[in-house]
Amino acid sequence: MGNVFNRTVIIGRLGKDPEFKHGTKADYTKFTIYNSIMKDGKEETAWHEIVSFGRQAVLCRDYLHKGELCCIEGRFDETTYKEKVKQLIIAERVVFLSSK
Repeated sequence: MGNVFNRTVIIGRLGKDPEFKHGTKADYTKFTIYNSIMKDGKEETAWHEIVSFGRQAVLCRDYLHKGELCCIEGRFDETTYKEKVKQLIIAERVVFLSSK
């Protein structure tokens, strides 16, 4: 299978506070961000599910809150649950853009 490149950078605001969970292999934080996209000449809101792991998950839990702006750099992934395919972004880097 030749060279494959799976990388995305996205900027958006959190739809709600992150959810921190203890996984069997690693702790993780799940959250959603939203931003605007143009579709058929109209501006629409796009929602993106994000998952971060380990130390970064703890930082997201402690410092990200609903409505705050952040930049996510990571890769797309898919998971199947009860015959439904769900796309998400695995965060490899999270930059907090909101200032206090």
